[in-house]
Amino acid sequence: MLRRISVLAAAAVAFGVLPVAATAQSNDRFAGTWRAAMTINGMQCTLTVAMTTTATYVENDRCGPYATGQSGTYRTFPNGLLVRTVTDWTPRQRYIVDAGGGGHYETNAKPPGGTYRVTFTSNTTMVWRDANMGGVATFHRVL
Repeated sequence: MLRRISVLAAAAVAFGVLPVAATAQSNDRFAGTWRAAMTINGMQCTLTVAMTTTATYVENDRCGPYATGQSGTYRTFPNGLLVRTVTDWTPRQRYIVDAGGGGHYETNAKPPGGTYRVTFTSNTTMVWRDANMGGVATFHRVL
């Protein structure tokens, strides 16, 4: 799965180091449902993200029997950067098995979002390169 935004990238956004956001018209290219497939630690993974022209997204990821999701907003920049901010996520909790039997729930931290360099190779394919961690995912338009 793609690594999310680092503290350094968040600081760059907060202090205005990144260029001014592109017009909403550039969001038209992102609008739709996109899917990427990859193998991580031997498990087949599918990332599905639905993006709107109003700069919101919903992402659902599945690796083997495990599933996560998040939603939020995104900003695009003329230099090909896409910066996402998470506003909701699932699962919110995970079950921890205690040493003596039984267990308890712990809260999952909010995912930090992400900063990606996006290249469109066609109208139906885009490649995301994680600007901080270097991971790559190729998304194909589903709808």
